[in-house]
Amino acid sequence: MPRSVIVLSKDPNLAENVGARLRSDSRFVVTDAGVHCDGSSAPLTNIYPTEMIPTEWDGWTSEEREMPDPTTMSALIFECRSPSWVAEVGAMLAQDLKNPLWFVDSSDKAWPAARIDPERISLS
Repeated sequence: MPRSVIVLSKDPNLAENVGARLRSDSRFVVTDAGVHCDGSSAPLTNIYPTEMIPTEWDGWTSEEREMPDPTTMSALIFECRSPSWVAEVGAMLAQDLKNPLWFVDSSDKAWPAARIDPERISLS
């Protein structure tokens, strides 16, 4: 299974807005299925929508007080093996998208997209 994080936002059009933001960067290929980097000019990456299943968040809590309830948010899967690339893409998206983004790592830690620590984020 590829390493990944979950991307969350209150934006009901999260997948479309992420695709629109990344489309202008030649390292990304945006399709109806999601966003992809082939590994040649950026680390191999797949970003695609996933269904929010509220029961999967039962009992989950965040240290980040300002993070909304994840069950009320849109979700994407961000597959990548490079923590530094995940942090870079998170910063790009946080800078340009209207709604705040959160990345939840494999240790269940929530990261504001603009403040991902590539030395500490845990990719599954």
